[in-house]
Amino acid sequence: MRNALTFSRLTLLEAARRKVLWALGAMALLIIGLSFWGFAELPEVHPFGASMTVADAQLATAQLLAFALFALSFIGALGMSFIVTPTIAGELESGVALAVLARPVKRPEVLFGKWAGVAGLAVVYMAVISGAEIAAAEVGTGYRVPDPVTAVALLAFQSVVLLSFALLLSTWLSALAAGVVTVGLFGTAWVAGLVGDIGQSLHDRSVAVVGTVDHLLVPTDGLWQGVMNALDQPSLASAFSDRLVGNPFYQGSGLTLAYLGWALGWVGVVLLLTQLRFSRLEL
Repeated sequence: MRNALTFSRLTLLEAARRKVLWALGAMALLIIGLSFWGFAELPEVHPFGASMTVADAQLATAQLLAFALFALSFIGALGMSFIVTPTIAGELESGVALAVLARPVKRPEVLFGKWAGVAGLAVVYMAVISGAEIAAAEVGTGYRVPDPVTAVALLAFQSVVLLSFALLLSTWLSALAAGVVTVGLFGTAWVAGLVGDIGQSLHDRSVAVVGTVDHLLVPTDGLWQGVMNALDQPSLASAFSDRLVGNPFYQGSGLTLAYLGWALGWVGVVLLLTQLRFSRLEL
């Protein structure tokens, strides 16, 4: 365990030295700043020459907040993928792994330490930026998210899911290829989930099943559905039921404990596969 903690600390120090971490912070600040400006301007919007009702303002705020958080989650997925993949693939390519593993250190300790370090970084990063975004919405418009803790926790968990998959790919592909594939998977899963939502709104089971399969194979979009549900006031569903059908940034139902258990098990299986692959790599 001590060796694993050492590798976690070294991984965090290495990540702090890279410019990508500072770039992630800058992009997050830009999105939060722009969205705060948008939130502050919402009360001044007069659609068709009339003032916005309270319900309309809440809906606009919830939709803008969901869009901003999705952008932040995408940046987090992009950044953490390119931070975690060099920890295995990059060290294998450069020969650093040979020097490290030549010492009396077990490979599972190396792998778990690196994963835990980046996972901890991802959780803190997503918690800070998503919390700041939710606070910006409340300060700018007075809109209070019903369940901010759940929203922040699910966004952080989504990042852990993605970086776990990226770590698995890094044992097969180069660091750059593994990062690109992971980000592509994130986007593909979101599109597949959107297709499933459209199928549900049209009562087309053959199309809706696409979303169900997507949520099981890659739980990132399923977790995002839980985030959106945590962001929306319950009153919006009754006030705008016709306008929210098929909306990509609205979800009327929350996640079940069974699905959260599935997502946790998914991460566990991915880490197990990563360890099996890493233990068989020839250096």
